Amino acid sequence: MGFSSRLNLPSVTLLARGNGAVRRVLLVGLLAGVIRRGMAATLPDVAPAPVATAPRVALVIGNALYNGVDRLGSPVSDASLVAQTLRSSGFDVDLETDQTRAQMLDAFDRFGAGAKNASVALIYYAGHGFESSGENYLIPVDLPVPIGNVTKSDLARYGVPLRYVRATVNRSAPRALIMFLDTCRTATVRGPTRQSLKPVDAGRGELIAFATQPGGSALDTFWLGGTHYEHSPFSYYLSQQMRAGGELITVLRHTQIMVSAVTSDAQRPWFNDGLVGEIRLAEAAPQIADSAQHPVALSGVVARGAQPSEPDTGETDWSVSKRPPIGDRAAEGARWDAELDRMLKLLPQIWADPKFANKVHDDAEGGDLFSQTALAMALRLRIPNMSDALWYRSHALAIQYAVYAAGRHYPLAEALYGNFMLDESNSPERLYTATLFLKRAVDDGFAGALDRLIPLLAQIDDPDALARYEALFQQVHGRKFELTDTGRR
Repeated sequence: MGFSSRLNLPSVTLLARGNGAVRRVLLVGLLAGVIRRGMAATLPDVAPAPVATAPRVALVIGNALYNGVDRLGSPVSDASLVAQTLRSSGFDVDLETDQTRAQMLDAFDRFGAGAKNASVALIYYAGHGFESSGENYLIPVDLPVPIGNVTKSDLARYGVPLRYVRATVNRSAPRALIMFLDTCRTATVRGPTRQSLKPVDAGRGELIAFATQPGGSALDTFWLGGTHYEHSPFSYYLSQQMRAGGELITVLRHTQIMVSAVTSDAQRPWFNDGLVGEIRLAEAAPQIADSAQHPVALSGVVARGAQPSEPDTGETDWSVSKRPPIGDRAAEGARWDAELDRMLKLLPQIWADPKFANKVHDDAEGGDLFSQTALAMALRLRIPNMSDALWYRSHALAIQYAVYAAGRHYPLAEALYGNFMLDESNSPERLYTATLFLKRAVDDGFAGALDRLIPLLAQIDDPDALARYEALFQQVHGRKFELTDTGRR
């Protein structure tokens, strides 16, 4: 088995040479070292960004301690993670947890007053949410009735209207109001109530982002490979992408891709954008370099919130990639082809030399994207006589390393993870996820992924994207890409 044919790259069959029993022993040793030391990487400490001329302020709320079965697991830790990320980016942050209605109203009033003339006023809310008669409500922890039995009068009496929050902050005239709502938008999870957060038209200077698509659930925690993470996928990847830097819409678009991938498209963030000009939450974004050190972390399934929205929302679906200017794509593609060749030549050494394998592992644990991707390749290949238990651990670690590097926009890892998805199954969800990652690999500079992306776009019947990437292939290679019923001829 293997993925070399899917990548249409130099063969990886060198890994199949030599004594199978010896290679099995070496793999066991490698896995034992990885599992023993654990995935120790954490979100990097980032020095506070320079203070802007106008203040940047944030209110972060995590509500978890609801009554009985309505209690949620991760909103407090999610709020803490987002607050830490915003502080490291230069925001003045007010972190509030497990708020009653009176406390929430007081917090929003204080935040509104403190947002006067701010350059950015940002609100992150994690907890339950509802919609009734066209109004969205954030739910405090002292709601006296079960989530599944909430009525319209209950919401009016005990909920906090989103309209009130927006009006309170906008009275202070911040240049930009950004709201992240990490809550469900479906009625199918908790009880019979048919209510959900509804689409919101963002006003001028506003951006309102939802953790999931209309009618979708926002997960409270998530699994990646064989590891369970005690954060919502939205809070985790939003924090990761904010730390990576970049313009806000790009941050949100990449957050959507990662959340969609780890949830098999069960959760796909959406947003409404009324901002004027560009907004950057972090002052600078690191540039990708060959084998660059980029600390990547996963710090840590219950659905969050309750209650379906109409499908015609007017919101922006982040699954549509907004590619940067093409520039010299041929030269960029050659660069990544050379990087891939270098990686493939190291794979036999990873298998044959324990000291070298341990060094690659140490570099990967330190955040080296090249090493993470190389290990993902090595651990993905199942050798003869490998037990199912060992294969499961190897497979899970390969997925984790690939996702770590893909989350930091390393194009070889993005292409690799896209092909991992295609190896798993041909379900519509897998094809969709694979398309996202192969598109991103191409958009981030690895033109080699076009060979797999273009037939996939034909398979899923996306004519607009197909035409766009066929044109890019011709620009890079000086010839047309030829399709048959089974792919490239």
